[in-house]
Amino acid sequence: MGARDSLRLEAGLCLYGHELTETISPIEAMLAWTISKRRKESLGFLGDHLVKEHMDQGVTTKRCGFIGDKVPIREGTELFSKEGQRVGTVTSGTKGPSVGKAVGMAYVDVPHNKFKTELTAKVRGKEYQITVKKMPFFPSNYYKKA
Repeated sequence: MGARDSLRLEAGLCLYGHELTETISPIEAMLAWTISKRRKESLGFLGDHLVKEHMDQGVTTKRCGFIGDKVPIREGTELFSKEGQRVGTVTSGTKGPSVGKAVGMAYVDVPHNKFKTELTAKVRGKEYQITVKKMPFFPSNYYKKA
C-alpha cells in the first residue's frame, strides 16, 4: 500500500477519505473538470446546490499539491504561512521515489494555495519548509497509439 500511495501522490490522484469526502465539493477538490458542461448548466445531481454556490461565489479552501525537501509531511500536519497564521492541513503525504523529495496534498486557505507559495509544516516540534506545486509532480510518459 505504501508503493501505491507514493505513486498516487506523485500522479496527483485523490483518495476517498483523505482528499475526497462527502463534505468536500468538487470545486474545493479542484475537480470541476470532472463535471460536464451540460451538468454544470442543468444541475439535477446530488449536491448540485453546493457545487453551483461554489462555482458562483468561490470557496475559502482548495486542494493543492506541495513538495518538500526530504522529510515526509504526513496526514493531519498543520500548515502555516510565513506570518505564522494556520492556513491548511495535510490530507496525504509521503516520500516520492520518482521525484526524490517529499510530496503531498493539502487543503489550504485561498490565496495561500497559489503555486510557488512557501508554507511551513510543523512536524513533531520541528518546522519544515514546503512549496505549493502543480500536480502531477511526476509527468506521465504514456501515450495512445493511433
